[in-house]
Amino acid sequence: MLKQAKQTRRIVMVDDEPDFLAIARQWLDRDYDVVTFTDGTELIGQLDVLEPDLLILDVRLPGPDGFKLCRQLRADKRYRGLPVLFLTASHSDIDFFKNLEVGGTSYLTKPVTRKELLAKIEELLEDGVS
Repeated sequence: MLKQAKQTRRIVMVDDEPDFLAIARQWLDRDYDVVTFTDGTELIGQLDVLEPDLLILDVRLPGPDGFKLCRQLRADKRYRGLPVLFLTASHSDIDFFKNLEVGGTSYLTKPVTRKELLAKIEELLEDGVS
């Protein structure tokens, strides 16, 4: 009897640090389909095609920052339920509260461990399952 292939969840990450994206991809590639961008402008044109299950955004990005991107997504009814994890080096309380204001689902600060990131992703994807 053939086993049905488990559908791989797609995670889209936007971070302007290529080294961090490479590390995160290594951490996640085994369990997820990972697509990365270094600029928020690239993301907007690709979102419909990519159909992500989770979006991970840095706060500080070239072009529109993570907050502006999240606000744009939440204004579009197609993306209101898309989990958005802010993963940033910013430890600012202001940025944390702004994440809530723009519709972020969760917030982690760098440096982050593989275990922390995977646990947060699993939590967010489980919450999104009906």
